[in-house]
Amino acid sequence: MVREQRLVFGEVAELYDKARPTYPRALIDHLTELAGPRGRVLDVGCGTGKATVLLAARGLSGVGLEPDVEMATVARRNLGQFPSWSVATGDFEDYHAELPEGPFDLLTSAQAWHWLDPRRRFQLAAGLLRSGGWLALFWNRTADDASAVRRDVDAVYTELFPGLSHHGTLTTGRPPAGLPPPDAGFGVAAWQVFPWVRRYTTTEWTDLAQTHSDHRMLGADQRRLLLDRLSAVIDAHGGIYDHPYNCWLWTARRL
Repeated sequence: MVREQRLVFGEVAELYDKARPTYPRALIDHLTELAGPRGRVLDVGCGTGKATVLLAARGLSGVGLEPDVEMATVARRNLGQFPSWSVATGDFEDYHAELPEGPFDLLTSAQAWHWLDPRRRFQLAAGLLRSGGWLALFWNRTADDASAVRRDVDAVYTELFPGLSHHGTLTTGRPPAGLPPPDAGFGVAAWQVFPWVRRYTTTEWTDLAQTHSDHRMLGADQRRLLLDRLSAVIDAHGGIYDHPYNCWLWTARRL
């Protein structure tokens, strides 16, 4: 059976929910402002609801859309305390929502936009948004980090798997959001950056590594070797890694 890289997260849905980082408060403040009072949100590729729950806690309502059944199950559990939210399972390209309350005010996608069909994703998003609504795409990316622990982590990847993303050196900078075609119905796009820091223990760092899709595609023995070496690095630095993030936000308004 062929494994699709975009769906391997469901193999470790509970670990993903525990290990993946949250999002900075300033980002959620901004998204809440874009949605407006009592705004309705479609969160595309919601995963286990890491961002969705933060939006729900601000009083917004909406739908989380997730292609993987296992991830969607965890998202429903996490959103259980918010009756104005539901989770739909399926691909964005096949999502045809019945909108009795009208189009959405805000369409978000956290860490997931790059998995969607680049030929259709902007047009489909525009069709689900009201005029004046917002498309907001965001990613946590490793910020520039010259620390000794980062240097030693990068050295492990260079030695063992030089073609594998370090989730550090090779993922700094602006994510590839793409540009909406002129006929997609969006105004001028803008980028914003929200810097923040997450402290990881050795176990938390190796748990996180196991949730990255390219790491999931490694063989079990290869992944175990990598995790053991990463554990040794973090332990050698006192078992703590203060990891700097930049949360990149791309926004455009529906015309």
